Amino acid sequence: MINAEDDVRLIDFGLSKASKKKAMHTVAGTPFYMAPEVLMENYSTKADIWSLGVLLYTLVSGYLPFQGSNNREVFARIKSADFHFDHKEFNSVSDDCKDLIRNLLVVSTKKRFDGQQALKHTWFKKQEQGKLSIHGA
Repeated sequence: MINAEDDVRLIDFGLSKASKKKAMHTVAGTPFYMAPEVLMENYSTKADIWSLGVLLYTLVSGYLPFQGSNNREVFARIKSADFHFDHKEFNSVSDDCKDLIRNLLVVSTKKRFDGQQALKHTWFKKQEQGKLSIHGA
């Protein structure tokens, strides 16, 4: 979606629902984007932060961070946050962008960034200064 100020918002309401619960327990979503706690059937909105990390990784590289030949392999990599920046496409991705990804794809929800921490990250601060770059320093 694009709002009146030309801000782009990515949405997928296929599995969404309004909830006032602090914890959710239904395993739902696209396997590659699921947070480890979703697989354990006890999660909060921090699972969405994980999914944003997967999305950012994919947007800057063209690869999914957690791959496997079947869901079992993918889920094992998700549960251990087994991802890397070894693809050649990451040679031109800024260290700030990689650092943000590292802070979004953290297994521990207590250590994982929340939305406010993510928005205060250096990568976004450079955007405010007109210096946002996926590539380079």
